[in-house]
Amino acid sequence: MLAERKFYFEVSPVEASRISYGGNPFLESVRVVEYLRDHTEASDTIAVLGSEPQIYFYSKRHSATGYVYTYRLMEPQSYARQMQEEMIRQIKSARPKYLISIGVRLSWLQQPASEGLIFAWANDYIGNFYDVVGFVNILSRDHTDYYFDQLPTPMPPLVNYIFICRRKS
Repeated sequence: MLAERKFYFEVSPVEASRISYGGNPFLESVRVVEYLRDHTEASDTIAVLGSEPQIYFYSKRHSATGYVYTYRLMEPQSYARQMQEEMIRQIKSARPKYLISIGVRLSWLQQPASEGLIFAWANDYIGNFYDVVGFVNILSRDHTDYYFDQLPTPMPPLVNYIFICRRKS
């Protein structure tokens, strides 16, 4: 405890999260969850494209898919494509009210040999059936911009981001 006293006694919970989890969007998920709770009913389903199960947990909304972690879908293994296809079928079948697309490398752990089907499908699917109604732009460990319901024009450069997409009528 003495060696880690700064972590346990001196830094804020936000700083402690950044120290422990680095670039994972845990802190940013809180604002996304607030938005989802304000714009959905408890019976609505959502889909998260990425490994951010805290969004389901904190929003108290059901997942449109059984894949709440996407790491296995990115591993160079023989079932990766089949798993991606299953996730796609589940999301298409559930027609979630909101789809949250995570553009943070640590949320996917994509490798050069990873199957890319899910990304190509998501681009088309979101474009055809969803409107981007908000996004989180993670600029650095200390600076994140949030845009909900009013998107900036032009769009700022994105490196690490979360898109909040609402199903079209």
